[in-house]
Amino acid sequence: MASKRIPNDRLRALLAEAEWTSASFARAVNRAGREIGLALSYDRTSVAHWLAGSRPRRPVPQLVAEVLSRRLGRTITAVVAGFPHDGGERAGQAAPHSRAGAIANLAELTSTDADAVHSRPLQQSPYLAAPKAVPRWREVSRMAGAGTRPAGPRAGQTEVATLKAAVQTFAKGLDRHGGGHARSALSAFLADDVVPWLNRPANAQVHQQLLTEAARLAFVRARLYSDSGFHGAAQLFYAAALRLANEAGDRSTWAVILRGMSSQSLALKHLRAALSHAENAYAALPAKTSPASRSFVAAQLAVARAVAGRRRDALSALEEAGRSWEENGSAAGPFGAYPRAALEFQRAQTLRGLGDVRGAIEALSVSSEHRRPDDRRGHALTHAARTKLLLRSGHVEEACGSWRAFLETGSGLQSTSTDRAGAALRREFLPYRSYATVGALLAKQRRN
Repeated sequence: MASKRIPNDRLRALLAEAEWTSASFARAVNRAGREIGLALSYDRTSVAHWLAGSRPRRPVPQLVAEVLSRRLGRTITAVVAGFPHDGGERAGQAAPHSRAGAIANLAELTSTDADAVHSRPLQQSPYLAAPKAVPRWREVSRMAGAGTRPAGPRAGQTEVATLKAAVQTFAKGLDRHGGGHARSALSAFLADDVVPWLNRPANAQVHQQLLTEAARLAFVRARLYSDSGFHGAAQLFYAAALRLANEAGDRSTWAVILRGMSSQSLALKHLRAALSHAENAYAALPAKTSPASRSFVAAQLAVARAVAGRRRDALSALEEAGRSWEENGSAAGPFGAYPRAALEFQRAQTLRGLGDVRGAIEALSVSSEHRRPDDRRGHALTHAARTKLLLRSGHVEEACGSWRAFLETGSGLQSTSTDRAGAALRREFLPYRSYATVGALLAKQRRN
């Protein structure tokens, strides 16, 4: 005999407290699914089944818990939401303020990521919108150097140099090919090489350098996941990178990583988290940080403040970003130098947030002019942003030229970000399909 379902009174009470209809609740769960690459289509009927006692498959209980947490302003777990068999922590996640060491956390996360069987649940980890989900500076215990290290060869400058090269290689791969490129290779390298190197005997300076470079590589791994649409998994790697930078005592790297989390939050329209991360990243910058890092962090702070409606503060941060960039003036990325193209893109986002559409279009044009030829992803996203603003300003033919450039530079990229930008542009152009140029470009996009 089939077991009788038990009504989910916990979920019913939470929905009543949240003042959500079943339809609104289902839409919120669907939106949270999109943040981790899931195309969900739940409706009020689905919610009725959950309330009657049916249990959706993982990761839906975790998504339910997250959207209720956002709505109610406190932490709701899957167990509290009435799903007792689906209440575990996210795969590979140490609690934000746990006393687990940074290396142990990275080892758990990367072993899951590199395992073909278990990586899928990791990718379906929900994105946590609350800023408190982020480890704070110096709240992680310094356990990386504690205990007895296993016997074996000592780590030295060879391993440090290899890690530095890997950071550059995988970061450039993201720019050239998109976040879907070489993900498994980076996962294997982190699990099979980086974690063992961090656990080898080493002098204090070498160990600190290894921690810093491992933090930077985990940051790159997070960006690959984010560009692929798996924002919960990206958040886990960002948090792991913060812990490693903390263990290394590297405030500049820590601030740059948190700045990346702000950008992710903003892309997902979690504006409060985006501003909180940006402000905390800026506050964490040491006085002697590099001009590149200061420009990188201040530029994101400008964007977050602009979206929050803080015009004067946004322009002040943007001015500082530009001033710091002038002191640096090179183009090797956030851990070395900050490219002009990236700064102008942030300037455009800031100006757009402040309502200066013309200024944003001009900044995007400058950004495109200064992009490296091999930064195909950056070119594509810049063209997409410029196309959208031109079209909404009524410059249809000019927008078509920018759209054509997007289609050319974005062709073949393994990037969910550019795929979604392309789909959004198609929707924007559909009302203009009677234009000959627009019709031809719509046909070209279908062929691509």
